[in-house]
Amino acid sequence: MQLVTRLLLRLGLAGLVMLILACVLTLFSVRQDIADEMQGSQRIGQLMTVLAELQEGESLEHHASRIDQLNRSETFRHFHVTLLDDQGKRLTQRAAVEPGSTLPWLNRFMAGDVGLSEYSLSVRRPGGSVVTLVLEPNPQPEISEAINSVWLQLALFSILVLVLVLALAYSVRHALSPLKEILTGITRIEDGDYDHPIPACATRELNQITNALNHLSAALTDQLSKQRDLLHRLQDVQEEERRQLAHDLHDEFGQLLTAIQVDASYLLKQTGGQPALQDCARAMYDNSSRILSQLKSLLVQLRPYGLQGDEQHHIALEQALRELIRQRQSRGDTELSYQMQVELYGAELPQRLSVAAYRIIQEALTNVLRHAYATHVDIDVRVDKSAQTLVLRIADNGRGLPTANLPDKPSQGLGLIGIKERVLANRGHLRMQRTQPNGLEISVSFPLC
Repeated sequence: MQLVTRLLLRLGLAGLVMLILACVLTLFSVRQDIADEMQGSQRIGQLMTVLAELQEGESLEHHASRIDQLNRSETFRHFHVTLLDDQGKRLTQRAAVEPGSTLPWLNRFMAGDVGLSEYSLSVRRPGGSVVTLVLEPNPQPEISEAINSVWLQLALFSILVLVLVLALAYSVRHALSPLKEILTGITRIEDGDYDHPIPACATRELNQITNALNHLSAALTDQLSKQRDLLHRLQDVQEEERRQLAHDLHDEFGQLLTAIQVDASYLLKQTGGQPALQDCARAMYDNSSRILSQLKSLLVQLRPYGLQGDEQHHIALEQALRELIRQRQSRGDTELSYQMQVELYGAELPQRLSVAAYRIIQEALTNVLRHAYATHVDIDVRVDKSAQTLVLRIADNGRGLPTANLPDKPSQGLGLIGIKERVLANRGHLRMQRTQPNGLEISVSFPLC
């Protein structure tokens, strides 16, 4: 159902209920007014009886008491009856004024231009005396009735407005309640979670938005899957090229350097007594040894120990990482201390995930050596059994990254780009944050299933 139709139906229902309530209250008010008119007519009949009896022998005090009783009944709707003796003395009580019943200015406004003149009626008594019956105008009952009617209409109108506002607020809130789910879904999409579709809703317009977002999420899921497959292929090709390059360097350059060392040793033996030739041969031997040592270090970087398996084998990640640190320290990185903790709890990691973890740590350490000016690095590799994730943490006490190089900023080096690609390819989550008082912490988590 459309949002406008839903709101109109609910507002129309609320208005209909209030209309029925207003009709019922108005009918009850009219019924009460009719009853008051009927009682007033009865009191006028009683007054006529009193007038007839004034000409009989009852005392004036008796008649005055009966007239006061009629006045106090509050059913004379337009006048107040006063009885005067033949001397003009009032025998009945004055009309009581209700304190604070209405506002004086409102009474004057309601009375308006109506003439409020008195009407006198002379009645002759049996003894020949003449008494006067005065009808004093009293518009207060009509004014009270009109004011009560106005208050009733204002109350009904106020209640109607209040009910409509509440109905509108409830309807809008209920109709737009799916927005919370939609916003939550948008947040999940922003965070890269495309596996939880947004539930459908009854409102047509919001349901169209929900369907569009779900289609977008499905399209992003498909594109992300293709991107991961492409990254996997690129990284596999990269690793294969590294293996091939390491193989070629080992077979070609390694053999040539070994041959040079053998030739240099032979010259050393054959040039006894010839210092100049011996110095040249010794230099050849030493240089070839240094080149061979650097070649071995380069081979370790290209194809570290333990990474020579294929997808059906699991590498010894901890041993490969410790060999990486040993190689870094053997090359003169003595000013940088390392502390590594590996807790895999016997979990068998897929080859591709182990390679990704190793390369991320390798790239992070390279960045620390080149840019951080740090003196200490903490490396933590562990398997979270409860969450079934592999967690990597690399923290240093260097100068950290400038704001422009944080992961959510456009300016990033190739090393960070490579780390992000490996994280994305293995459905991981990357977080980089500054540490106190200084330094940088890189945290990566990979799902194991």
